Amino acid sequence: MSAPTQDPTPWELLRAMQQMRDDLRADFAVFTDRLTEMVTKIQYDADRRTVDLRLKALESEVAAVHRDRDRERQEARANRRLAVTALIAPVIVGVLVAVLAAQLAQ
Repeated sequence: MSAPTQDPTPWELLRAMQQMRDDLRADFAVFTDRLTEMVTKIQYDADRRTVDLRLKALESEVAAVHRDRDRERQEARANRRLAVTALIAPVIVGVLVAVLAAQLAQ
């Protein structure tokens, strides 16, 4: 013996369809909210170009800093050579004068 199947009443069908419609509207609302959070390809490309420009500007600034630092190192080296020469040359000349004067005095 099988149990008799009951067909849903029209009111039950209407309620089920209304529930499906409400669920579908809620799902579309969630989907719409998610779509508004997404970025368009045009916006993404514009942001990428902006980032690329900023990176190029930073790279050029870093290169300029490196060039300046190298130039400052070379200038410091030249200044040290000049200072050493300015200090050692008179000492060497003084020693040579003393040695030559001692040889001439003999």
